[in-house]
Amino acid sequence: MKFLRRFWSGSVRIQMTGQSPERFFNLCAASGLDIWDVIFSKGNYIFSMGIRDFFSSKPYAKKAKIRLRIQRKLGLPFFLYKNRKRKLWAAGFICFFMLLYTLSFFVWDIGYQGNVMYTDDELSHFLDTLGIHCGIMKNQVSCEELEAALRNQYNGITWVSARLIGTKLYVHVKENDVPLEIPVRDNTPCDLTADADGTITSMIVRSGIPMVKPGDEVVKGQILVSGAIPITDDGGTVVAEHYVHSDADIIARRTRQETKEISLWHEKEEKTGRVRKGLMTNIGAHSFVYLIPNFRNTEWRTVTEIRQVRLFGDFYLPVELGLITSQEVCSYDEKYTEKELEALGEAYKNEVAEKLMEKGVQIIENNVKILVNGSSCRFEVNMQTEEPFITETNVETQGEQPDDEHN
Repeated sequence: MKFLRRFWSGSVRIQMTGQSPERFFNLCAASGLDIWDVIFSKGNYIFSMGIRDFFSSKPYAKKAKIRLRIQRKLGLPFFLYKNRKRKLWAAGFICFFMLLYTLSFFVWDIGYQGNVMYTDDELSHFLDTLGIHCGIMKNQVSCEELEAALRNQYNGITWVSARLIGTKLYVHVKENDVPLEIPVRDNTPCDLTADADGTITSMIVRSGIPMVKPGDEVVKGQILVSGAIPITDDGGTVVAEHYVHSDADIIARRTRQETKEISLWHEKEEKTGRVRKGLMTNIGAHSFVYLIPNFRNTEWRTVTEIRQVRLFGDFYLPVELGLITSQEVCSYDEKYTEKELEALGEAYKNEVAEKLMEKGVQIIENNVKILVNGSSCRFEVNMQTEEPFITETNVETQGEQPDDEHN
């Protein structure tokens, strides 16, 4: 703050010569005059003072019998006086601040907070349908109406706060973690069948007639739990069937095999060490790139880091600046080594295992085979797993109707 105040009001750098410099400093301090950056060089004192304090110190210079000589003039007043004849420069300076003042009436950035279920792109698309986008005037944005529209549009959003700060619109939402609807129970009659070959390890039946037991080996499509419950007479003869929606937790051990084939040859890139750097400017829909052309017509890999211009705080501008870094590369085909194939096979095995574990599959045994055939390589991942093992199959009802129709 002191620096800005001194720059605004102007200051001078002074060289002092004379008999009693200490008396001059004491008189200035007693009168509250500001002196800073004092140095002693070649028998003289050099220091800085404000313009007003400099003129106020002249009586004290006479009392102390010293002489003040201005070496440098600093600050805005001297800068404006020096350039007083440059009318175009002054006009441009004024226009610049008028442009900033005009831009402050618009929204140039929209930020979202707290959204997980709904992405930024989805929320931005909805705001576009409301006519709210970057470049809209701030007085056309009603935060209360925006909050109400978001709550009405998205049932998963329970609380919304929209506020304008600077040239940025902040939208803060809270999503509901509790399911909004209780799923309707399916009472359609069905059997539970095996979706692969395997061995039953555990079985808990809540509805239906179990057709197998733990330890049994089953094949794909075999009925594990029947949705047809027989109704018998006193003699044990089946006279009708009652159909239900079978429900059970069945875990089985099964064998899985996943395969992937790749080429033994792959493209490899080596950096040559040549680097080109440049700048990119995005103004609205227009882009300007400042980069040395590729005269050699060689291959380059380019990375651009783009950021929106922000003067201070939340004062964003409709301008994006990017730093371009381009590196020259040399591409050639190279054959995978044995160690590289082993690493790729292990990575594929881990990738398959992670996807299965995300689905609740327990992996008991896991190994990979690497089969090389000519110019290709095949990875075979063989696994022993324990996992849910059922598929619902509709039952054709005859005679007795299911429970929901009985009631």
